Amino acid sequence: MTFRFTFTMCAVVLVGLARTTFAQEASKDYKVDIKSLKAAEQQTPQIQVTNVKDKVWKPKKWLEVDVDLDAKKLVKTPGELNPMMDEMEVKYFVGLNKTDKTGKAYVLTATVTYANVPAKGVSEKSHLLMFASPATMSRLLDKPDFSAQSDIKALGVEVYHGGQVCGFESSTGKGGQARWWADLTKFSPVEGSLVPKSKTPFSVLWGDYDIETKPQ
Repeated sequence: MTFRFTFTMCAVVLVGLARTTFAQEASKDYKVDIKSLKAAEQQTPQIQVTNVKDKVWKPKKWLEVDVDLDAKKLVKTPGELNPMMDEMEVKYFVGLNKTDKTGKAYVLTATVTYANVPAKGVSEKSHLLMFASPATMSRLLDKPDFSAQSDIKALGVEVYHGGQVCGFESSTGKGGQARWWADLTKFSPVEGSLVPKSKTPFSVLWGDYDIETKPQ
């Protein structure tokens, strides 16, 4: 099992894009440049308060996916001082170094809608954060602990606005051009296995570092 692509395989994938969602029209209003796409481990934060009885527990590792991006408005509106995208939809793909009983590699997937995205005429960096719980990682990898370096094989994201493509990035292939997730039938997707920060113990952390998500 591997996420690496030969030149021939990439050509087949790219030809097949016309038959997939990637054949959707590119947005004429917004462009999203993804600067980095990283996976790391984060321990469950220990937050103490004074008016409740404490519990004894041991922090575990969460998988954190951090996306650094610039959203740009392609068409300027006269008099608009603070251009924003009302919302954008982001699809996530995280390939694990683990296969199911049929030999297909697990891929964590999720689709999240973000609100009030800065879209400066020049650019403004923004971050997106997604997480997989310790229990999810333990169940799929069939072990109590994990390493982002050895257990995560590939990352991918797609960004949409109004159903139109604004940008994408992959951790494999030159310039992110190899969309290894193009045909998910080759993998074992685990939908909803990634959750936004607002649904984790990290929800109160890092202030305005990341863009807010719309309620789901």
